[in-house]
Amino acid sequence: MRSLKVAILVAFAFALSGCFATWLSVTPPANLMTKCPETLPTLTDGTGKDIVLTMRDWASEYHDCKTRHNGLVDAINEKP
Repeated sequence: MRSLKVAILVAFAFALSGCFATWLSVTPPANLMTKCPETLPTLTDGTGKDIVLTMRDWASEYHDCKTRHNGLVDAINEKP
C-alpha cells in the first residue's frame, strides 16, 4: 500500500513538472533569432568624414542589435 502511494506521488510530481516545463517554453519569432555582428566597421583613413561615417555605421549596428535583443526579451516575457 505504501509503495502505491509513493508511485502515485511520483507520477503526480512528474505530471506537474511536465506542465511547468511546457508553460515555460517559448518559441520566439525567427527575425529575433539573428545574432549581433561579431565585428564592427573599422576606420580606414582617420579623416573627419571617415570617423563620422564609421560612427554612424556603429550606431546603426547597435540600434539594430538592440531592437532584436529587446524584442527577444519581450517575446520571452510574454505570458501565454
